Amino acid sequence: MKTELLGQEKNIVKIKLDIEAAEFIKALNKTLNELSQQVRVPGFRKGKTPRNILEMRFGKEAIYNEALEKIVPEQIRQIVEDYDLDVIETPTLDVKEKIVEGQPVVCELTFEVRPEIELPEIENLEVEKEVHEVSDDDVNQLEKRIKMEMAEVKPVERSVQDGDIVNVELTIKVLNPDGSEAEEQPQKEPSKEAIDLADQTIRPQVREVLVGKNKGDEVHAEFDVEEKYYDRELAGKHLGYKMTIENISEYVMPEMNEEFYKKVFGPNTDIKDYDAFRSRLRDDIERETKATAQSDLEDRAVELIAKNSKLELPESFINRQIGVLRKDDEKWAKNSNISLEQAYALDTEEGKKGYEKLLRERAETSVRNVMVMDEAAKKFDVHLEQADLEAEFERMANLYNVPKGRVAKAIHEDEEAFDKLRSRLRWEKIIKVLLSHMKVKEVSELSEPKSQPEQENHDGE
Repeated sequence: MKTELLGQEKNIVKIKLDIEAAEFIKALNKTLNELSQQVRVPGFRKGKTPRNILEMRFGKEAIYNEALEKIVPEQIRQIVEDYDLDVIETPTLDVKEKIVEGQPVVCELTFEVRPEIELPEIENLEVEKEVHEVSDDDVNQLEKRIKMEMAEVKPVERSVQDGDIVNVELTIKVLNPDGSEAEEQPQKEPSKEAIDLADQTIRPQVREVLVGKNKGDEVHAEFDVEEKYYDRELAGKHLGYKMTIENISEYVMPEMNEEFYKKVFGPNTDIKDYDAFRSRLRDDIERETKATAQSDLEDRAVELIAKNSKLELPESFINRQIGVLRKDDEKWAKNSNISLEQAYALDTEEGKKGYEKLLRERAETSVRNVMVMDEAAKKFDVHLEQADLEAEFERMANLYNVPKGRVAKAIHEDEEAFDKLRSRLRWEKIIKVLLSHMKVKEVSELSEPKSQPEQENHDGE
């Protein structure tokens, strides 16, 4: 084997490979012998098929390629070692000259290697951690939400009050600014809707016209819809709601007693009175708040390090990640019972361009973060050990109250789940090391939100 470095541009390395004639002939003869053993040709014994017959059946070029596949993998391993290449994926092979038996085979290998990454001085970076003091109002809101979830819904014969559930027949019309109907209307049939006035996201114009009305009344509301409304036919339009009240129901709150506490926390709870109930809610909020703050801190740390690192992102990595994100979006849209076109307004050229731009931004952020974290792992010599896996199996076993061995066996048998677990644990371990070297500043309010591109929010009423 003879090699020559032809050049490097960014993270693409090209290397010339000359395979010795004798080595190629050896691989070619082995290939021909194997094909002769595999193929059955009338008139010839197994393993005795002449070469010209094999070439007629498979093609000379295909046989040559098969022979090269027997040689090249070992040659590639040797090249990677000799040139100390940090290879991203299997290189491409291009035979530059026509193969002539008895002469060296001249090839060109194109390697995609990991680009150089210059991390910032981690010790000089400061990241904020939001510290939230749990208030009585926080506890009140959680208590109200729990009560609402466990409340009974009871029909009533009275006027609508704020907080009721109002069943209506709803007709939606697109209006002109003066309130007249627009000429072009989307195909929207009247629908039966339950409008929960306990939901604070209900539009105020809708709430205002319903409160005080009675069963059988017809009411109207007008309002402007956001440009990013989930229903693209109505997004950015001035709408008119015609609602005919069919039924009115109210929430009947549960009694605060031991039976209620058991429904909330389980039959074995030690919560017996209202004060203990409130104390438990406060503890739960504090635990969740701390977990959220820690998760946000970790996201900010990665974002800050990535933002201050110097590297060129491989285009192939970005394109692959775009494909992954596109599939995720399609799955999300399907699960949300809307099309990707509706979710991202892809019915116009502007909408398509905007979506592609958003995809690329998300992909670039993801690729940058992963590459920077890999570089940080090398810098600080972070490796996932068997002890890390064992500790996670133990945690999961305690969480689900099952034997540790059963957890380990189930995860090992699911290759995809095992790979995801290893990736998550490795990521968490790298972040832990990075935070131990960074300056963490506790604040009551973050100075600025995360800049990482996020998927659009498609919620709406």
